[in-house]
Amino acid sequence: MASTAEHHASGRGRLRVIFRLRVPDADQDRFLDAYRRIRHQVSQVEGYLGDQLCQSEGDPEDWVITSEWASAAHFHAWERGADHRRLAAPLVACATARESSRYHVRLTTTPDAGTDRQLLEVKS
Repeated sequence: MASTAEHHASGRGRLRVIFRLRVPDADQDRFLDAYRRIRHQVSQVEGYLGDQLCQSEGDPEDWVITSEWASAAHFHAWERGADHRRLAAPLVACATARESSRYHVRLTTTPDAGTDRQLLEVKS
């Protein structure tokens, strides 16, 4: 059984940021190097909870970086700062197109620990 957590409807809860980029094949190694260089610095920002770098299965030039923040206020404080622009610049330089969207997290579903244990016991 999965467990579900509800989050604040007022926007005071977590924020998911989706940053979509088009990165030509010739620039993908440079893009990945830039991501690897900045990710640990970004992880130290107050309110930052984590991110994922994803590449489209069907279109290898389509990339998405999703990040989760403790609140919209944390993200907006980071976005307004000089570090944000400085750290994002090498990623943006590799992209031919980009767009950013922000979403308040309303529900989160995670596997129940008891279910995971039962599945592991059956498999072994």
